[in-house]
Amino acid sequence: MKKKLSEYKYLFIVGLIGIFLGCISTYSAMTIYQQKSPLGKINNFYQKLKKTYYCDISDKRLISGAIDGMLNSLSDPYSQKLEGNHLKQINGVLTGNSFGGIGVEMQVFHNKIVICSVLRDTPAFKAHIKVNDELIGVNGKNVDARNFMELSKMIRGKIGTKVTLTLIRNNKKFDVTIVRANIKQSTVSVRQKGSATIIAISQFDVNTAKDLREALKNAKVLHSKKLIIDLRNNPGGIMEQAMTCAAYFVPYGKIIMKYEGRNEHQIIRSNKKLSNNFRTKLKPIIIINQHTASASEIFTAALVDNQCAVTVGQHSFGKGTVQQVGADDNVEYKFTIAKWLTPRGKWINKRGIKPTYETPISDIENLPKFQTNTLLKYNMMGLDIAILQKYLMALGYLSNNLTGVYDNATLNSVKMFQKDNNLKVTGIVNKDIRYALYVAAYNKFYNDDVTVSKALSIDF
Repeated sequence: MKKKLSEYKYLFIVGLIGIFLGCISTYSAMTIYQQKSPLGKINNFYQKLKKTYYCDISDKRLISGAIDGMLNSLSDPYSQKLEGNHLKQINGVLTGNSFGGIGVEMQVFHNKIVICSVLRDTPAFKAHIKVNDELIGVNGKNVDARNFMELSKMIRGKIGTKVTLTLIRNNKKFDVTIVRANIKQSTVSVRQKGSATIIAISQFDVNTAKDLREALKNAKVLHSKKLIIDLRNNPGGIMEQAMTCAAYFVPYGKIIMKYEGRNEHQIIRSNKKLSNNFRTKLKPIIIINQHTASASEIFTAALVDNQCAVTVGQHSFGKGTVQQVGADDNVEYKFTIAKWLTPRGKWINKRGIKPTYETPISDIENLPKFQTNTLLKYNMMGLDIAILQKYLMALGYLSNNLTGVYDNATLNSVKMFQKDNNLKVTGIVNKDIRYALYVAAYNKFYNDDVTVSKALSIDF
């Protein structure tokens, strides 16, 4: 019996030794593998930094830097870590932008601030504010065209707070006090131009397909002789939203786009599920320009390749890749996961979409913003003087005189602009004059839009 116990003890010890040696062997193999693998090299350098760098450095900072470095090494402008304003913009697209406000849209018309749209079921709608009401005051402060750029800040505010507007309707002045509420900022806006409807889509966010569907159901749109969809300066957004919008127009069964990932190839076709069982027979004229990109190009190509639309404007941007947004340990990033092709199999990356009808870029569209708020006076010179001259030339106040010097011709043009806009004639360009120039440029572009005029002339 003792002999048997001794044998068992011996076998047990041998077994333990075997397990121990096996663990050592496995550990050694794993260590060698880790040291030789790319991650092993990163880990070794990470440990070295942690031990020998001259001061303490947080793990979070090192990991964030490593992710940043890997993304930068791709030499892909669309693969990057997300932070600051860029992160805010991405989150706004994914969740939909909203703010505390009253629900009106305004524009300057003949140097007056006019309500051009009142959003349904908003505080402004419930307060019976009407389109074409003239706004002359906010919270007791007089406002006019010079304050146009500041109006949003004046009218928006914390949800639940009050704002008082002074308005003129039918030559009668009155005040209305409104309680601010949460206003969803729609990416879809609608306006009439004669017998045509123009729908502008600023980007494709989480609510765009729903908002476009509601716009297309509108009686005025349904009975319009022409539908124009304006995608100028639309940077893209959520691919699925663009595909749903395209499915409203593209017949079921037809290809909307082709998706080519590393291990996945898909052909996306228009269908009831994608369009949420909504279809329209309207065939739009789509306006594009050099800043029409990504998801807006997916929408455009889907309609054009299926002969559901024609395009007007300039070559689009040319972004033919798809990105995925993700987060790990509070580090947010995006990187390219696929490329997309048009229904006809064309990759438009860095090439863009050529418009059916090409129009020139107007001088107004290319006007830059002033670089400083410095007072601009006679005999000064510099970049802001050149920008001032560009505005005066585009608005018809100055002949071809881009010198960057505030000369007599520039001085006389500034005085003429001030006189025409009921501003104090000083020949000095201050903050108010800059705003007035911005507004005048916007109005000229809005009223003399050659691309819209071309779209209106097309029979399709």
